[in-house]
Amino acid sequence: MQRRDNNSYFIITLLLPFVGLIYALSRWREPWAKNAFWWACIYLGAIFIFCPVGTVLGTGGDGGRYVLELMAYHNSQTDLISMISYERQIGGSLDYYQLLVTFIISRFTDNGHVLFAVFAFVFGFFYSRNIWYVLERLPYKKLGNLAILVSLFFLVCPITQINGVRMWTALHVYVYAMMPYLFEKDKSKVWFLVLVPFIHFSYLYVSIIGLVYVLLSVKYKVGNGFVLRLLWMFFIITMFINSINLDAVSSVMEEMAPDSYQNRIGMYLDDEVLDSNKEVASQANWYITLSGLIKTWSYNILLILILPCLRRNIQKNSYLTNIYAFTLLLGGIANIMALVPSGGRFQTLTAMFKIPLILLVVMSIPKSDRFRTAVNISLPVLLLPLVVDFRRLLDFYGISLLLGNFITVLFWDDNFPIIDFIKMIIS
Repeated sequence: MQRRDNNSYFIITLLLPFVGLIYALSRWREPWAKNAFWWACIYLGAIFIFCPVGTVLGTGGDGGRYVLELMAYHNSQTDLISMISYERQIGGSLDYYQLLVTFIISRFTDNGHVLFAVFAFVFGFFYSRNIWYVLERLPYKKLGNLAILVSLFFLVCPITQINGVRMWTALHVYVYAMMPYLFEKDKSKVWFLVLVPFIHFSYLYVSIIGLVYVLLSVKYKVGNGFVLRLLWMFFIITMFINSINLDAVSSVMEEMAPDSYQNRIGMYLDDEVLDSNKEVASQANWYITLSGLIKTWSYNILLILILPCLRRNIQKNSYLTNIYAFTLLLGGIANIMALVPSGGRFQTLTAMFKIPLILLVVMSIPKSDRFRTAVNISLPVLLLPLVVDFRRLLDFYGISLLLGNFITVLFWDDNFPIIDFIKMIIS
């Protein structure tokens, strides 16, 4: 019976991906939901708008540049070895995942939608596994207003992030490697940390942090009271650091990094890049800026309040101390990295651990505990980020999201975003 259900929902998702996606989300406790969601992600990759109507391919996000690379490789006689050698000369680092996938697909087609379907196949696998790993560990009771936090967890790094496929695929592979160890001391996936820097070079350092944490926590009890308080203080201090010497950081990182990384590090830690990032941020709509601040401060404050909560309920929640210790460590490092150009993206990585931790704590403590009250106060405030994050999805999909399927994608090139369609109707 279960196998028949799995097959039927696979067929539904194949013929009506949007229906399959909605049904998977509404029945997320069913065993087939995870894979139905994965297949829907592949479809969302296939219809991903990397070049909206009225724009030029290669401008805007990274997605258009990936497609230009695909076309260049398709029309070139360059072999794989020559391509890697050339990219090492001009790029200088070892994050070859996107280049390798693009090159392989270019041997068959120059169609960007095929490329993004493959990107989504990989991204969607790790994305669905990370989300459901947490969902499957939530108590069997109604979520109530905690559905806001669960929804935000889905939107921390959604499928639309294949537009920057290197950074965000690396994020999900990293979480896939670390989460089982933090939750249940399962070391079977830790080896994925070695692969992450080959997806995006910047993960070299957080991968090392993850590996060192695993090695230390095997030998020492990192979740004990003293270490936990030390990491708690480290996290709080880093929240209030507002400047950093970029030249000194760049010098240290270049000395520690392999030769192949040094050019990229210098590029990412340049003062001009920082100024450019600040200028872009200053031009963002107020609600986008406010949304980011609300998420950062809400998660950080709740993370701080977890320590006294765990101390009040330590016997019942002792298994959470390992997750908490790592989240404080990674969160403190991300607070520092947020001060360098593009380093703020690691705040997104920490949110993948902060939100599950908050959910598990609040769902395993008495209703009268003060931490639950703090979470209930924060949830209405988090509605704005939820709306803003959902709104962002509409920039990357057209009407084919609602009406198309895996067959129509072969001949329906839908590059007019839904949000532009809505604006056109209401204007």
